[in-house]
Amino acid sequence: MGNITMIVIFLAVYRWFGACAAIPIISSSGDESALLAFKATITQDPNNILQKNWTEGTPFCNWIGITCSHRHQRVKALDLSSKGLKGTIAKEVGNLSFLISVDISNNNFQGNIPYELGHLRRLRGLYMQLNELSGQIPESFGFLNRIQELFLYNNSFSGPIPPVIFNISSFQVIDLMYNFLGGPLPMDICNNLPNLESFNVSHNQLVGQIPDSFAVCSEIKFLALSHNEFMGSIPGKLGNLSRLEQLYLGSNNLTGELPSTIFNISSLTILAAPYNMISGSLPHDICKKTTRLEILYLFVNQLGGQIPSSISSCQSLRQLSLTYNNVSGVIPAEIGNISALQSLYLGSNNLTGKLPFNFFNISLTDIGLGFNQFSGDLPEDFCFRHPKLEYLELQNNQLYGQIPSSLSSCSALYHIELSSNYFTGGIPAEIGNITGLKRLYLSNNYLAGEVPFRYFNFSSLKELEVMDNRFSGSVPHDLCFRHPELEYLNLEQNQFHGQIPSGVSHCSAMDTLDLAGNKFTGNVLDNIGNMSMLRNLVVGRNNFTGIIPPLIGNMSRLLILQLGGNNFSGKIPPELGNLPILEGVFLQANQFTGEIPPELGQSSSMGRLYMKSNKITGKIPPSIFNISTLRELGLSRNQLSGFGES
Repeated sequence: MGNITMIVIFLAVYRWFGACAAIPIISSSGDESALLAFKATITQDPNNILQKNWTEGTPFCNWIGITCSHRHQRVKALDLSSKGLKGTIAKEVGNLSFLISVDISNNNFQGNIPYELGHLRRLRGLYMQLNELSGQIPESFGFLNRIQELFLYNNSFSGPIPPVIFNISSFQVIDLMYNFLGGPLPMDICNNLPNLESFNVSHNQLVGQIPDSFAVCSEIKFLALSHNEFMGSIPGKLGNLSRLEQLYLGSNNLTGELPSTIFNISSLTILAAPYNMISGSLPHDICKKTTRLEILYLFVNQLGGQIPSSISSCQSLRQLSLTYNNVSGVIPAEIGNISALQSLYLGSNNLTGKLPFNFFNISLTDIGLGFNQFSGDLPEDFCFRHPKLEYLELQNNQLYGQIPSSLSSCSALYHIELSSNYFTGGIPAEIGNITGLKRLYLSNNYLAGEVPFRYFNFSSLKELEVMDNRFSGSVPHDLCFRHPELEYLNLEQNQFHGQIPSGVSHCSAMDTLDLAGNKFTGNVLDNIGNMSMLRNLVVGRNNFTGIIPPLIGNMSRLLILQLGGNNFSGKIPPELGNLPILEGVFLQANQFTGEIPPELGQSSSMGRLYMKSNKITGKIPPSIFNISTLRELGLSRNQLSGFGES
């Protein structure tokens, strides 16, 4: 027995040594060689981190960005995130066989991911997001059988997602958003991903249907498929994802009804599926189980029906947007009981009735109810109920009455849009106390009187539109001193009069100046020389006089020049032909004289040219017909004498 025992022990020891001999012995110098190969492919190192610190012959475990294992002194982590590095990824990185984590995120790495990175069998985290990497995701990633997190977002990867990566059961997070990945997702995508918690492929070019098998990813909390080309209906089986917290399906080609099973997910906090063609209606018991729902974005779809009163059970709901659908009926007063609600966007639907603000026991920050059929007035206590209001849109409804002066109590307002209603009276001077107001739209109402410019204390005003009302008075001389950031001013179709003050030239950020259809006089063109950002100058149907100054040739951003229906005179400046993006020139019904400048034929952008009903003489220069972009030409009712010679 003793001899037999000794023989067994000998064989066991022999086999152990034999097994050890079969394991390749790789010295730590191999790690150093791989790191130096990585360094050699770096073409930009603005902080000289690798140049000064990664020095051959020094202990690489002390190099910046390197973490080594205590026992073997082998590289287990490479972290060079946010170092401004540029270059390619050396294939030798695949020889760092002890690597657990690689983080080169937020740099400027280019080129492909080497196939050899699939040799890193111990790897658990790969972070290459926010770079300029391209090509396909390597098939060799299917060998990373311990990987838990893969971050490749914000690169330029293309081609299909390798199906083999969906066989790695250790995956917890996959984030591939903002790339150019295409093809469909495998229909059995979740059959081998029992631990997946987060999956993000938003902003790619993926096609096909959303796989039913997502329902098998029982641990998933975050699912983002938005901004792709998915089609078909939303799988009802997604309602089985009992841990799902955030679901993003927006900007696809999804059709069919919104599955009511989605609202069985008690953990759901965000449901965003805008910009699709989803039909059906909200379930009548929408918030019976989704009591944690905070954000519901279903705008730009084809939803119908009414807003269920049970939505008040969503006591955690902060943002609700159903804009651009076919929802009808009234806004249920019960919405006013959602204590957490901040943003309410229901514009561009078929909603009717009076605004339910009197029943609201909440303080909203954003209200968007435009393009419906609401009636009634704006309550005087509106801002006492919503003192934190920042954004208000009620345009294109049937609202009437006066604009309440108490609107000034909404001191945080930066956007007011009340256009296309039946408001009467004037603009309350108190609105001028809303110091942060940036945009004010009141067009197409029945407002009258003078615009209280002198009370406007909001220096941040960028856009003011009061067209199609009955306003009178003049433009104050200090308009642009009070509002130096003004970019858009539209006073069209009112009864304003007087001259445009020279101070208007101090609106150096002005993009659009529309004064058409009033009773202005003088020469507005004398005062626009400093408006280098001006793209649209629309001053037709007034009593303006004077000439077009040659300095107009310096307005390189000018797109539309509308001077029709005034008393401008003098010659048409040839400099108009040099303006690089000028598309529309409307000089009709004035007193212009002289000949048509042949230099207009140099334009590479002009699409519309109207000079009819003036006193222009001479022949039509043939160069006009060299403008390849010209679509409309109006020269009638002048004193032209035919065509010039080419």
